[in-house]
Amino acid sequence: MFHILIAEDDKNQRKLLKNVLSENGYEVTEACDGDAALDVLDNVHIDLLIADIMMPKLDGYELTRTLRDSGSTLPVLMLTAKQLPEEKKHGFLVGTDDYMTKPVDEEEMILRIKALLRRAQIVTEHKLSMGNGQ
Repeated sequence: MFHILIAEDDKNQRKLLKNVLSENGYEVTEACDGDAALDVLDNVHIDLLIADIMMPKLDGYELTRTLRDSGSTLPVLMLTAKQLPEEKKHGFLVGTDDYMTKPVDEEEMILRIKALLRRAQIVTEHKLSMGNGQ
């Protein structure tokens, strides 16, 4: 079972996302801001991060940048109300893998998550086969 971390400061949005993800067979951990998300990532194996941009303490941009600066290849789906092209571009420049705007189409989000996890699995399998001398 894949484990997804939701970094979102809005309690109701976290609850909705958790329910949708759980109904689709994912294990879910929640964090109320970027700092809390980093604490979870230090202690729990996470397969994918869903991050809001506008969070207190450490926003989604800085959270993603921190992950990438540390060498992490964890798939990141930015889920935010920010819709301007320059905001989306900034998200990709700091290292997000995909970007969706709220209100979210739940079916599309699940399809995007499956695609991100599939790509991450392919990369991991490739690294493992390369490590075996193949």
